Amino acid sequence: MTMPWRFSMSLATVLLAATSSLVRAQGPMPPHTWGPPPGSQGMVPACPPGGMGPAYYGQACPPGRGGAPYQPVDPDIFYDSDSQIDLVIRETIRRSWMRVEFLHWNIKDPGNHLLGAETATVDPREPFPAFDPGNIQRAGVTAFVPTTGDVKFDSLPGMRLTIGAPTEWGTFEADIWAIMNASTTLSFDPEFDGLTGLTNIPAVTLTVNGGPSDTQMILFDNGYDAELRSGMWGTQGNWIGNPVTPQNTLCLSPVVGLRYIKFDEELRISGNDIATGTSPRITSKSNNNFVGPQVGVRASLDSKWMSLGLEPKVMLGINRHQDSVRTSQIFDVSNPNTLSTNEDTDFAPAFNLPGYAKLHLSENFSFFAGYELLWLSNATRATEQVVYDSPAISTNPGQIRVKKHREQVYAHGFMVGGELRFR
Repeated sequence: MTMPWRFSMSLATVLLAATSSLVRAQGPMPPHTWGPPPGSQGMVPACPPGGMGPAYYGQACPPGRGGAPYQPVDPDIFYDSDSQIDLVIRETIRRSWMRVEFLHWNIKDPGNHLLGAETATVDPREPFPAFDPGNIQRAGVTAFVPTTGDVKFDSLPGMRLTIGAPTEWGTFEADIWAIMNASTTLSFDPEFDGLTGLTNIPAVTLTVNGGPSDTQMILFDNGYDAELRSGMWGTQGNWIGNPVTPQNTLCLSPVVGLRYIKFDEELRISGNDIATGTSPRITSKSNNNFVGPQVGVRASLDSKWMSLGLEPKVMLGINRHQDSVRTSQIFDVSNPNTLSTNEDTDFAPAFNLPGYAKLHLSENFSFFAGYELLWLSNATRATEQVVYDSPAISTNPGQIRVKKHREQVYAHGFMVGGELRFR
């Protein structure tokens, strides 16, 4: 379990407990008394901007994703003879809010790709003659190359924690989220075909100095495993301006912020071959770090009991990625271990589109549900960055290495949770 995931689970437990206590502690809501607190005349207007709206908000646009205009609160023990800036800070803290969401997301699967090189004439997905190093055909044995066609990264649980702090000029919001790592293992053992009298075993086909071949391959006659793992988490901070349509039911607010997304994958191919006495290993890792500024707009329809919203955002950022491929015992136990790496920075725009609905159960608490799409460009993936190549002489150092490969990746899914307003 990743650090963001453990942090999210622990913090959510504390926050949900606090939520329950605060809701039970709520008493009857006193009538609003508009006007600045004693000793701070001139700090805020004597009535809420835009006129009175629903009772739960005091204005047409509610806090949270529906906009968060700055409003005064009733004088109480917080207000004394402190400076005006102290009063503003305390009032902002009092009107802040927190949201806890549980995620159910999917990450784009790697597709139906061969875990090996394309061959010269045979179909590597179907049984074909197996060859040992040195172009020696292995008697009574055929081979096939596994694919990633059955790998799915679906129904991944996750969590997001969001806080918001309204001010006179807009609302600052920050969140951190993570989804649980997806992991799939493809396992294959030798299978005897009674009709042909041949044993079919998994293999990794290789090119020879870049050229396709039907005879260069890594064989696994005692079991084969290909483990694929994918994970994603991120954080962002946004400034949501006051609504440009404060008098309307439809609230439109500009969004400006900074986002970071980490997307990493790993492919591990391992197994044993009794005939050659080897335990070949191929490990591919991709580590993507997306970061950059983002802009967007928040549109919401708000009423006393419900809010509906949409928040498209575009990030004009970069992807700083580190990719690697390791190998060992490719043809012989004496083959040296190899490591191939690539580190680069690419321009990588991203797009985020959450849609949501909030049911306002009380002045302080709302039920939250929605659907979100996250699209990333110029991402590296562990299954697609491997060059399955070899030298013509099997005793020479291996040539399996990393290659430059970029593709689009998306994650999407549902979220459900609750929003607590501290006022």
